[in-house]
Amino acid sequence: MTTTFIHYHYKKFSVPNAVWQMLIFTMIISVPVGVHAAKVYDGYLIKLDSTRVTGRIEMLSPSQNEVKVKMLDENNKATIYKAKDVLEYGFTVEKWIRKEKRYERQNIVYVRQEVKRPPVPFGPKTVLLECEVRGEISMFHHFIEQNSNIQEPYLHIIYLQKADEKGLKELNKTNYKKLLKSMTADCPYLKDKIGRKGYLFRNVPKILKEYNTWKLENQEEVVTERR
Repeated sequence: MTTTFIHYHYKKFSVPNAVWQMLIFTMIISVPVGVHAAKVYDGYLIKLDSTRVTGRIEMLSPSQNEVKVKMLDENNKATIYKAKDVLEYGFTVEKWIRKEKRYERQNIVYVRQEVKRPPVPFGPKTVLLECEVRGEISMFHHFIEQNSNIQEPYLHIIYLQKADEKGLKELNKTNYKKLLKSMTADCPYLKDKIGRKGYLFRNVPKILKEYNTWKLENQEEVVTERR
């Protein structure tokens, strides 16, 4: 998945309370006011009239990233674009591949969509969803704030959408077999693999990419034959 959650792990030490209080106080007075670890990436934005804007995009939060885009220019001046005025926006990040011990450049794209539930209370339903897989079948991530749930502040919903269909279809562990088999019915060899090892719920991005590649190659063959 393209969304990365960072977990912080702390080792436990037997340190007197007075020492902890001094350490905390020192950390507080040492940090300048206004300093924050904002995640900013070089990216682009496409407005409704197809105008393309480039700049540095600051990530806000899983839900806020869906309702607005904060773009910084060369002078660090921020411009806020609301989701209703944007077709899509994207940027590139470097993802650490642990097994191969290397970084890999990954494109992150948010695409305009209509949802039933807004990501923030009383917010818009025309939003920008992160698109992990794009093609004949696209895969989107939707995050909804749950302010009353401290342990799980966001409800994460996965949507699928076929290129020739309108609307989003929710995907979860319960319905993934039935939904994916229905959406890939024209590709029997792949359809029969769904639910087996390597083609489980956690492998959905892989399944969709395999289907999209097959669909593209199949369409190219049809076009060639017609010529």
